[in-house]
Amino acid sequence: MFRAIFVIGLLSLILVFGQDIVTDSPEKQQEMHAFFKSIRGQCADENLIPYANVLQFNTTGALPDESDKTSMCYFHCFFEKAGLMDNYKLNTDLVRKYVWPATGDSIEVCENEGKDVENACGRGFAIIKCVVLRALTDARNNPVV
Repeated sequence: MFRAIFVIGLLSLILVFGQDIVTDSPEKQQEMHAFFKSIRGQCADENLIPYANVLQFNTTGALPDESDKTSMCYFHCFFEKAGLMDNYKLNTDLVRKYVWPATGDSIEVCENEGKDVENACGRGFAIIKCVVLRALTDARNNPVV
């Protein structure tokens, strides 16, 4: 149940497309969906977090407890293993295609988040939080009809 509901939240973010982003074929979309699902499972096995934390983060960009390292590590794990982020650098193409259109200096701004955080999960989470907050804001401002 946890994974299925998380899929819905993540898919809502994935469905935010920019006008200059070429949509994948249905086959490629299914392949990416399966890939992301497997990564979510791996990270869930490594970092058991309450479902409420995932749901809250996917809808608001915030965790119930902003000092909860387990939740931070879950999201950091997902972005790293999914190839959305590597060594605190966002994969611009994948982020723009599967998370949000990332216009202007958004990628650079988000990559600079958390540079003062010594904990790897905390630093990665700061970047991811920036990405999710921008995706949620952009999605609200550009509704998909």
